[in-house]
Amino acid sequence: MPTIRRRRHWPGEVAERAPRKARKAPAAPARKAPRGPAPELRPFQREGVDFLAEQGWRVLLADAPGCGKTPQVLVAIGENGRALCPALVVVPPSVLHNWQAEAERWLPGVRVQVLDRQDSPLRRGYHLTLTTWDLLSARQSDLVAYGFRLLVADEAHYAKNPETQRYAALQAVAATCPHLILLTGTPVLNDADELAALHALFGGDEPPAMLRRLLEDVAPDIPRKRRVALYAEIPADIRREYEQVVAEFGDWLEEYLPRVIAAPAEASAAADRALAAEPLAKLAYLRRILGRGKVPAAAAWIAEMVRSGEPVVVFGHYADVLDLLGQALAKLGVAYVRVDGATPAETRTASVRAFQEGSVPVFLGSSAAREGITLVRSAHLLRLERDYVPAYEEQAEDRIRRIGQTRTTTMWYLHAENTIDQRITEIVEEKRALVASLIGSAEVETAEVDAALDAWRRVPALRAGVPLVAANPRAALDLPAFPAPARAIQAVLLDPARWPLDAVQREIRRRGLRVKALERVRGGLRLVCRALSAFVGGHVRVVSVGPGLAIAVGRRAADDADRMRAARAVQRVQRIRARGVGLSWPAGD
Repeated sequence: MPTIRRRRHWPGEVAERAPRKARKAPAAPARKAPRGPAPELRPFQREGVDFLAEQGWRVLLADAPGCGKTPQVLVAIGENGRALCPALVVVPPSVLHNWQAEAERWLPGVRVQVLDRQDSPLRRGYHLTLTTWDLLSARQSDLVAYGFRLLVADEAHYAKNPETQRYAALQAVAATCPHLILLTGTPVLNDADELAALHALFGGDEPPAMLRRLLEDVAPDIPRKRRVALYAEIPADIRREYEQVVAEFGDWLEEYLPRVIAAPAEASAAADRALAAEPLAKLAYLRRILGRGKVPAAAAWIAEMVRSGEPVVVFGHYADVLDLLGQALAKLGVAYVRVDGATPAETRTASVRAFQEGSVPVFLGSSAAREGITLVRSAHLLRLERDYVPAYEEQAEDRIRRIGQTRTTTMWYLHAENTIDQRITEIVEEKRALVASLIGSAEVETAEVDAALDAWRRVPALRAGVPLVAANPRAALDLPAFPAPARAIQAVLLDPARWPLDAVQREIRRRGLRVKALERVRGGLRLVCRALSAFVGGHVRVVSVGPGLAIAVGRRAADDADRMRAARAVQRVQRIRARGVGLSWPAGD
């Protein structure tokens, strides 16, 4: 069982044997992992830990997504604390707190500090320091001077371009560390030069040791996956807008841009910039228009899957397309959660938990949800658009196909006939063949469904289609104002058949609140922002905001005595519920 080996030179720790005199604590309270048994590695992960040691912890660990690269590195650190600590781990912002939780789960007693802001203090006396790719350049001088023994770069393909500040910062920090481990399940995104750039971070003329294993090879108990192309019938007006952009891009921009940019001069300048880069700009708008056009077919397909008892994960690229899909699902009475780039870490965790535990049947994600999330409750993933980079598609696919999945997984790709979808698919397959020739990849069964998805035309709630991009660029739905100050709000209750979750979460964020839990209640969902024990007497009352929308409000506990009384009141309510006595809202902490 891996644990951090206790050494005299780590301040703030308690000896495991003879008691010692208490040491002075660091300036800020250290976050120390609770003690308890650590999980066990799978045999192939144990082999990975041994390989890291054999190579002196200078390795490109390129196991395919879902193989558990994070536990392998953490166990290696835990078994070799003197050689590898203090260690610096650079991660995408979306998985920062997931790494912290994993470190504390796999390494009982580990001391972790998190640098999540430019002014976060960098202190001594910690085994692990976690920071993000976004802060790497900004904190470069501090990190170079610290004297880390090990640098771990998670999702190392973030540094695939040697011309960027991010790459230069990673290279500078790596030069000060005797040990370097790069983690990426996708070491090649577009071409072989990206792999060469990662090799160069290790220095020397020879490429570093690389370990790459496919999930199919190391975990044969995980069922196979397949990719299926679905064809969506899109509304006629969306098709006309698509064809207008193809034929008359400049005229379409003149109609569209004044709706999103108020100043005429700025709108004109934006049009000039778009026309100067017309091929790329046109492709982006065409993909967005097609995304909207697929919304009715996607919503009808998702609703049918949910009615058959299948939870579904959906990935989309454009925020307005996901907004419209959420609105369509709400019209059909399908509850969902959504994670995108604006989702706070706490809400992200609550959303994943709500889906995994069965509170909602649908998970909507943007590209920000491609990493650090496990959604194995679902065996079906729908993509609204193809991505130019096959590795990004596979990262999304591997949210539902990883260790813990027990069913065959199906990745459904939604296409519109006679559009750029066909050319993008060709590009993706060419790149996928290149990756296979360089580092290997698994064979995946593919199929097509010939019949176009047009059932939405027979669904009254979807028959009207979606707004055109030029006519309604924002496509977001505004909520009625909450009739209470933010500090008085304990939870928001909504009927998912009336209100899209996206709009409710935006209003909650606008109020400076965060969703800490999502719970299924009779008639809808409850989005918990604060514990009941934060309110006097543990009591709140429900205030209607509109049809199918309400807030739970109360008077905040002013001092410790109020909070203790509230906590006791909440405990009494919970005991009554445990005895089976029916209670109206509020229903627990």
